[in-house]
Amino acid sequence: MRQLKMKKTITSLFAVVFAMFFVFGASAQKHMHHKNNYMISDLERMEDENMDYLNQIYKIVKDYPAFSYTYSLEDGKVKNVVVEGVNNNLDRKRLEIVLFDLKTNKNRMKNKANRMGVFYSVDEQAEYEDGWESLKTDILSNLNYADEAKNWGVEGTVFVKFVVDENGEIPFISTSTNMESPIDMHVDKLEQAAAEAIKATSGDWEPSEVENEEVASLLIIPVTFDVKKSPFLPTMIL
Repeated sequence: MRQLKMKKTITSLFAVVFAMFFVFGASAQKHMHHKNNYMISDLERMEDENMDYLNQIYKIVKDYPAFSYTYSLEDGKVKNVVVEGVNNNLDRKRLEIVLFDLKTNKNRMKNKANRMGVFYSVDEQAEYEDGWESLKTDILSNLNYADEAKNWGVEGTVFVKFVVDENGEIPFISTSTNMESPIDMHVDKLEQAAAEAIKATSGDWEPSEVENEEVASLLIIPVTFDVKKSPFLPTMIL
């Protein structure tokens, strides 16, 4: 499977590490008991797998605007996945398998933090203060689809990974994408545009919770650029 092209939205790796340790160092110590001796490498590996799963899902569902899904759980474990709005049997089956694997991975990561004190899967997910529809409106109103990129036919989905901290602010953002273009600059501009639109919502979030305690957590929001229509946010996969 082709690896997603990663683009960091800040200029210095040292700055990232320093900033994350500064912001989350105390939190990492505070929530150390949640890790349950889980190796950091295991969490990072599973998060990489989750990104691959999301990429597979969005490649399929872009052709099915009515796509929806529900999980059937038993004792907290995934028992079944029901996919609707996908009339191709092969695509529907592929989605069921990938969604099952994604949810299983997230359950394994539940309430475990990385070395920065950031949780990947939590009891209560961070929420935008004014709700999902308002979040979509705010992101899209701040999103710019560069004319140069559109004219070159550059389209696809940007996955914006960001941390919402205990104060509802966004101290860290990175992006990955499945876009391809003979001119990298056009892809870079769209990734930057998606990141900036989400960064503009910083401070307007209610943080995640683990065992009734507010924590920093990682979120992923996909932003799709399509030359035939305005940018949009596809169905969120939770």
